[in-house]
Amino acid sequence: MKALASALLLALPAAAFCQEAMVLCVEDQAAAPYTFPAKDGTMQVLIKMAAKQANVPVTMKVTSWKRCIEEVRSGATNGLVNAGFTPFHAEYAAYPMQGDKPNTAAALARMDILAYRLKGSNAGWDGSKFQNVSKPVLIPSGFATISDRLKSMNVPYDDNTKEPARNFHKLIAGQGEILLGFDGEMSALLATRKEFSDKVEVLPKQFMTADFYAPVSKTYYAANKEKVEALWAAIGKVKKSKEYQDAIKDIK
Repeated sequence: MKALASALLLALPAAAFCQEAMVLCVEDQAAAPYTFPAKDGTMQVLIKMAAKQANVPVTMKVTSWKRCIEEVRSGATNGLVNAGFTPFHAEYAAYPMQGDKPNTAAALARMDILAYRLKGSNAGWDGSKFQNVSKPVLIPSGFATISDRLKSMNVPYDDNTKEPARNFHKLIAGQGEILLGFDGEMSALLATRKEFSDKVEVLPKQFMTADFYAPVSKTYYAANKEKVEALWAAIGKVKKSKEYQDAIKDIK
């Protein structure tokens, strides 16, 4: 019997003894405090803690955002870190859902997207539409959360620049009248860069608020539904824990 059992064990694939890690892609540009290419941001910490709790091995690779998307589309990488729920991403990626809407309890973070203009400009945003804007709205490249919203409004946009500091320079140079960006990183730049704070102001009404997730390709989800949903459920639990809040309190 021992010999037979040994033979059966040898015949089993290695996957029976070791789960293959889920590979999630992180952008190679910092999105402080959420993700960083060379250290852990709040989202990376959350995923690692949730993976441990759910007993789901996860590894994260760093590359450009456009390449991240291409690799998830092709199946070369399993999923993304920090993707909003948009028609663009929903074509190829599965999200934690509650009925026909994303389950915000499983979101990695919620972010405010604000509008900025030059001081003295009459360009505006009233919460539903832009006023006195004749040039494309400046937005960070690669964020379908913002571009899909502008498309739905039939508003032209310029998404050729990723870095928020460069977009501030473009606004100051007159290449656009309105700049949209994420509150955390934009506020940090205005607080520390006098060349921006002297010339740029934030508009009182925010452009939008969006939740960001760790979606996976639909193909990967279909083949690994149980472990993907275990990770998403753990994200929701860990996010509310004191242990997680303590772990991220000094991340900037």
